[in-house]
Amino acid sequence: MIREVGSFEAKTRLAELLRMAQKGDEIVVMRRGERVAVIMGDRRYQELTGTPTADWRQAAREYLATAQPTSADDFSEIMRLAREGLQ
Repeated sequence: MIREVGSFEAKTRLAELLRMAQKGDEIVVMRRGERVAVIMGDRRYQELTGTPTADWRQAAREYLATAQPTSADDFSEIMRLAREGLQ
């Protein structure tokens, strides 16, 4: 959902607007009737720009969330997957 807010409202409700953007909403910030900025979630930004923002730390977190490593071999696998994700 696209929502327009004035710059003062954006300033006073920034935390709420960021949560909305994280859920998929896009917020257009207006000043004196003119569009000046758009607040959107990182996932949507990546879709539009084709720019991955995940680094090796994020790749490791995602791996750890699904497979709890218990050995040095598992850690090596995490790092290998992270390196592949950055290429």
